[in-house]
Amino acid sequence: MNRIYKIMPLLMFFLLAVVAVCFASEEAGGGRKIWDMVWRVINFIILVAILWKLLADKAKAFFSDRRTEIAQMLDDAENAKEASEKLYAENEQKMKDVEKDIIEVREMLIGEIENEKLRIIEEGKESADRIINQAKLSAEQAVLRARKELRDQVIDMAGDMAQGLVAKNITPEDQSRILEEYLNKVVREN
Repeated sequence: MNRIYKIMPLLMFFLLAVVAVCFASEEAGGGRKIWDMVWRVINFIILVAILWKLLADKAKAFFSDRRTEIAQMLDDAENAKEASEKLYAENEQKMKDVEKDIIEVREMLIGEIENEKLRIIEEGKESADRIINQAKLSAEQAVLRARKELRDQVIDMAGDMAQGLVAKNITPEDQSRILEEYLNKVVREN
């Protein structure tokens, strides 16, 4: 409203200038056309004043609301941009962390594989030692059995040879004498 009061003197000056030009040209002979134009200018000014009066607040409100809406949209866009940049930075950090985690997992798996490999080698050595010890024991037992069997065979052979020698070399008198010695021995012991 203050603007209208500021513009009014300017409009009045313009109107007076137009009227002065009209009076000056009326004396020159073109008065009717000029008055027609003056009335048109006055009508235009009145129309502009009425429109200004009726639409000024709505236009101000529209442009004020539009300015507020645009400012809000700019703020929202700025906030979205900041949120996107923050999310981008977080995702970039996560990607770096993922790469670091992949390296850590890879190193951990390599370490576990090495440990498992060493454990399997150690178990293999222990199993090999057990098998070797069992083989030694089996071999020793086989040697002992073989010795016993050999000894039994030698004893059997010696017995057979002795029996054959005795049967060949013993006479009936020797048999009687051995029998008497045996009986005397049994009688003495009882």
